[in-house]
Amino acid sequence: MSNASRFSKRILMVGCGSVGQGLLPLLLQTLSIQATQLTILTADERGRDVAAQRGVRFIIEALTAQNYAAVLSQHLTAGDLLLNLSVDVSSQALISWCRPRDVLYLDTCVEPWVGGYLSSHSVPLQNSNTWLRQQVLALHHPDAPTAVIAHGMNPGLISHLLKEALVALAQRKHVAIDLKPDWAALAQTLGVKAIHLSEHDTQDDGQILSRGEFANTWSAQGLYSEAWLQGAEVGWGSHEVETPLGALYSGSVLHLPQSGANIRMRTWLPTWGEQQGYLITHHEVASITEMLSTGSYCPTVCYVYSPCPKAQQSLAYLGAGIAAHTFRVLDCNKVQGIDEMGVLLIHDTGALWHGSTLRSDEAQRLAPHNSATSLQVVAGIVGALAWMFEHPRCGVVEAEDMDSAQILNVARPWLGDVKTVDTDWSVGRSLLFQEFLVTADAKNSECGLYSAAINAEEIGV
Repeated sequence: MSNASRFSKRILMVGCGSVGQGLLPLLLQTLSIQATQLTILTADERGRDVAAQRGVRFIIEALTAQNYAAVLSQHLTAGDLLLNLSVDVSSQALISWCRPRDVLYLDTCVEPWVGGYLSSHSVPLQNSNTWLRQQVLALHHPDAPTAVIAHGMNPGLISHLLKEALVALAQRKHVAIDLKPDWAALAQTLGVKAIHLSEHDTQDDGQILSRGEFANTWSAQGLYSEAWLQGAEVGWGSHEVETPLGALYSGSVLHLPQSGANIRMRTWLPTWGEQQGYLITHHEVASITEMLSTGSYCPTVCYVYSPCPKAQQSLAYLGAGIAAHTFRVLDCNKVQGIDEMGVLLIHDTGALWHGSTLRSDEAQRLAPHNSATSLQVVAGIVGALAWMFEHPRCGVVEAEDMDSAQILNVARPWLGDVKTVDTDWSVGRSLLFQEFLVTADAKNSECGLYSAAINAEEIGV
């Protein structure tokens, strides 16, 4: 960053889990933030040692719907930055507080208050990521302080990588690209019918998973909510012919009654080839679908996630009726493995994958206190912050609204091997949603939505 764009005001980081701890060294080194500018406000002891090593003030106090306004007022004034890396803290409430006080804001996920994913709503979709996104986007005002929402790896960097993937596919198909492309028109011209945001995480710490424990390489509570408490969401393509039973529409996004942990899909990644993953609800499914919709055209957009072995085992416990009572993020200093995350553009004549392959040992070498997963998220935060410091009056924005080249230029050094790979992998001639699903039995096949039960024995429960 240039000296002119260096941020000189105060930063309040809410939450200091795996991402917060991994981000802290890069805030100080890459973005030239001084330790005296930073305060960490968090609900528990996690991250205290990391903060102490760098002389950063560390306060234990949970933000709630009752106290957040008073607490934030103690730490932030005009021009400061609220960096929300917590769970169970309402993004909508925090942005609403920041805007009239001229405080900048960034989060990696649009969150409700604690219990928001479980509440009984008069409208069934009010615990969905699409609904949460709509509530926060409604807070946008021109020339308000910038509030970057949902910007880590995915959501976040994945949308910037998508634009690079579309450019790469256009070059292969000898399609001319405008200086400022109409991304939806370009995807339609390229014959893109399905887009998988495909991720496979092999990292493991070698520790035994306790009965009733939920473990993951990033926020265990976050994955628990996305995979178990919320229904799966899909950007519904214009080429689709059969709507799954019980599904509800919100614009071009289809909300399924099943949780993501109960729906398996086939996808493709360069290191492993064809893989199975869970169909998980995610913010970028809605934002990418909106960006690529013309009115008459839209691809089917899915986040297909094969989480780390401990997370899969944790989901198997839930599927067997064993409730989760403790949550754990795997120790970044002990994990070994790879997190591969990217965009799979599935088109009329094949597919193209573009994304990041990062090993855990490389992540630890590049930035202390990081696993491969956390560093990919941290890279997205650093890139977004660098952009925000140069664009402080943009109101509420998400990845699709931002300068992809600038953000990827900052983030790329932390992403390991970023590559583009062509493949002839396909699942059928029509590229329909149901062709990618892993069927549990013929009856489910006839229903048009296949609820693939987790086989606990196969993954060691």
